[in-house]
Amino acid sequence: MKVRLAVALLIAGTSLAYAEDLKSGPTERIGGPFDVRAITGEHRKGDKKEELCYVCKYSAQARPAVVLIFTQKADENLAKVVKAVDEVQKNNKDLGTVVVGVSGVTDADFEKLQETQKLAAPLTIAVDKDGPSKYELNKDAAVTVLVYEKGGKIKKNYAFKDTKAAAEKAKDIADCAKELLK
Repeated sequence: MKVRLAVALLIAGTSLAYAEDLKSGPTERIGGPFDVRAITGEHRKGDKKEELCYVCKYSAQARPAVVLIFTQKADENLAKVVKAVDEVQKNNKDLGTVVVGVSGVTDADFEKLQETQKLAAPLTIAVDKDGPSKYELNKDAAVTVLVYEKGGKIKKNYAFKDTKAAAEKAKDIADCAKELLK
């Protein structure tokens, strides 16, 4: 019995360590431009969902800080992350933010989330279904958040196995964005 318990604890500890060590996306510099389809925000005109590059847009505007959120899910936990960043943006229009749905997130998922949560950040879907290949997103990461400064240098990379874990770090993500805006 003691051996079984020890093995079970060892296995559980290994999976916990793995979850904390989850890596997704670049850590030094962003992967460059990529196109998305606007589901909400100023680039959604009625039924027309404009294709654009937010990385290009924010770069051209010389935004001092950008929060780039890649997600495989559209739920209340994701909304908590976005709302925390929305609060920072409410007080500082220089912050660029975009949420990018990947790996099966649909227009309907984001339209429903927007209807129930009223998010300020634009919700988009990556033109490349699994996200831009240069970003090397980990399929085991439900949410990858890149907080980067003007020029594309990454201040912080967050990777989460599920949206609940991301929601628990929403304040940290928002604080990181605030720090870059000082």
